[in-house]
Amino acid sequence: MEVTEKIDLTQFEALLKSELALMVYFYQEKCGVCKGLFPKVREMVRSEFPEMELLVLEAHQNRKLAAQLRMMSVPGILVYFDGKEFFRANGLVAMTELNTKISRYYNLIFD
Repeated sequence: MEVTEKIDLTQFEALLKSELALMVYFYQEKCGVCKGLFPKVREMVRSEFPEMELLVLEAHQNRKLAAQLRMMSVPGILVYFDGKEFFRANGLVAMTELNTKISRYYNLIFD
């Protein structure tokens, strides 16, 4: 996983302002679902949404930010467009659902 060690709310807000499309993936090392889902999410972002930044955060190391974002379980996915939360999911999410939710708005912005 391409993991950012630790990020605080100020850094996160700066990232939101600098990225038109951002996906945040919260995981924990001991979470089997997290490890199984992540390669699929990463590949989808790379192939379907190349303009989207993917931020991968270990939930325990970033528990303060996770709490501030109300992300209380893993895996957790947050999607932002133009600095605003667009979609969130916790636990196992269907890749087709995730792709469908993101693609409509993504295509409006980047096509």
